[in-house]
Amino acid sequence: MLNRILKTIAVFLFMLGLSSPVWADNAWGPYHWARTTTSFDLIVVNSTTSDWDGYVAQATADWSESSVLNMDEDPNGATSKQVRRKCKAPSGQVRICNLAYGQNGWLGLAGISIDNNGHIVSGYTKLNDTYFSWDYYNNSDWKQSVVCQELGHNVGLSHQDENFDSDLLHFGSCMDYQDPPYWIPNTHDYEQLETIYGHNTDSYDSYAGAGSDDGGSGGSCNAPPGKGCNKSGVGGNNGDIGWGMSLGRRGHSETFIRIDRDGTRHITHVRWVDDEGERSN
Repeated sequence: MLNRILKTIAVFLFMLGLSSPVWADNAWGPYHWARTTTSFDLIVVNSTTSDWDGYVAQATADWSESSVLNMDEDPNGATSKQVRRKCKAPSGQVRICNLAYGQNGWLGLAGISIDNNGHIVSGYTKLNDTYFSWDYYNNSDWKQSVVCQELGHNVGLSHQDENFDSDLLHFGSCMDYQDPPYWIPNTHDYEQLETIYGHNTDSYDSYAGAGSDDGGSGGSCNAPPGKGCNKSGVGGNNGDIGWGMSLGRRGHSETFIRIDRDGTRHITHVRWVDDEGERSN
């Protein structure tokens, strides 16, 4: 079983390598939400507390400026601590949550689940209040930037630039790593979405309408990397929980993959805390 899963990961990595000329320089792998129309409405279930509501509303409105995507915020998501800790994504939708998840090294998470056809079927975003309470991050620029970036990952976007020290690629986008951060998408992000979703329509919709809040896949594991349910590797004693295997880290960004026994892939993007943020607290 483990060998089959590892072979699947190898094929997936090979696809990532082949996909770069097709998906340009700002796509988070060769996957997208399946849709039978040229544009679609993606429900974002807001399970954040009220202090985050404005940031979620702004980010969903900004991404809805895309010609191929409308992010439709559901402001009535459950906000109990249990729901926000697990942050399970309803099937066909995205859930966004905040909580003091602990001083575990990550500022924000974005996770997506992918079916056997390579289409996103759910997504979630977590915002770690433990670090957002620090003076360095406790401001509107950082909060808006991270919400915008993680929701961008949920629809298939990657970063434009992951080098904080670069002066060449600071395009003024929330998908760009820079300090101070930028808080909204830019023209390149919208163009990349048109590239990702500009191919022929699919034979089915992997997104769902309003009214579903039934849990589903999500990020129930909050252990630090290498510990508990976040041990490297897949299968065996690790079961089918956690982030799974690291696909590599670059600067403050790292991506993990976990593969369920039915072939469903769970991809997690981790936004690690900046060195400057650590030093200032």
